[in-house]
Amino acid sequence: MRFALIATTAAAVVAVPFAVAAAGPQMSSNEFLAAVRCAAYEDVSGASVQDAKYQLNTESRRQSAETVAVAAAAVDAIALQAVNSQTPADRAMLRAQRASACSGAGAGAEGANAI
Repeated sequence: MRFALIATTAAAVVAVPFAVAAAGPQMSSNEFLAAVRCAAYEDVSGASVQDAKYQLNTESRRQSAETVAVAAAAVDAIALQAVNSQTPADRAMLRAQRASACSGAGAGAEGANAI
């Protein structure tokens, strides 16, 4: 009986820090927002970002509700901008914004998938 109590206590002391680390965010809110913006630009450009979306959706469960709301608003704004891009100048601006967003997130789709 005493051995079981000691073993259970030791397991709890070891497991709790791991559980807390696993439940906490893996990215800062700024890193998360940058990765979301990059993935959104990659998505509207036609790149395959399914893995990045999956990883970002998983990470969104660890982020604060406010950060997730900002990220969702950014995705909506990027999608709306892409839909409204009519002229070559609009599309060039979208490509420039994509390059800018993805340069901080790890240079393109590979950076978004590396999250």
